[in-house]
Amino acid sequence: MNTATTLSTTLAPSHHQHHEDEACPNCQPHIARARALARLKERKRIARELHDELGQQLTALLQGLGVLRIHLDRERPALLKQLERLCSITRGAIDSVRDIPNGAPPRHAQDLHNALEALVEDFRQLAAIDCRYHAPPQGIDLDKERAAHLYRIVQESLTNTLRHANASRAQVTLAQRENDYILEIFDDGQGFALNDILPDSNGLSGMRERGRQLGGPVIVFSHPGQGTIIQAIFPIRVNAKEST
Repeated sequence: MNTATTLSTTLAPSHHQHHEDEACPNCQPHIARARALARLKERKRIARELHDELGQQLTALLQGLGVLRIHLDRERPALLKQLERLCSITRGAIDSVRDIPNGAPPRHAQDLHNALEALVEDFRQLAAIDCRYHAPPQGIDLDKERAAHLYRIVQESLTNTLRHANASRAQVTLAQRENDYILEIFDDGQGFALNDILPDSNGLSGMRERGRQLGGPVIVFSHPGQGTIIQAIFPIRVNAKEST
């Protein structure tokens, strides 16, 4: 990718927000606490709605897939295998939704390396895109909360690749450089002009927030016809006050 012509954007807190925080230094602890409480309240509300609505819909979906499996022609094993994989993904989604209201850490956060391997393999099978995953040989040393944020960034990036990129190849790379991790999700798809997307779109704003929780920015590199790279650089260790 030609870096001289590649557009990039850093998904970081706004300039206006920075001035608000500096306006009253003594108020910052109270403002931070109020924001944290507001986020917690909103997360609990969303968790209840997800549990009630999405849980029921996923259960109905699993039942429908079960009916299809019963009637599927046994002489088409490839299709049957694909259906079994869809059933497995749906069961995992149901389990995740059930865990949300209880505040339990996402199941994928408990074994991040294997969870990312499974995510990439599912993506490769379902999207028919050659997708590879590379991680440090010494493993990934993140607490469960930060592991969940990293997983969601990868998941959102691959979802965008499937929906928009028209790619034939993708790669998820997590590398360690001194005290930092570097996460990159690459695809060789059609790319896009960053000016054509809204900075507050749900997918990008969600990755921006998760990058902040990891302790670093999320950066997007893309250009029409040259594919896309999503990059996050964040410390292996982060102070609690820096991630709130």
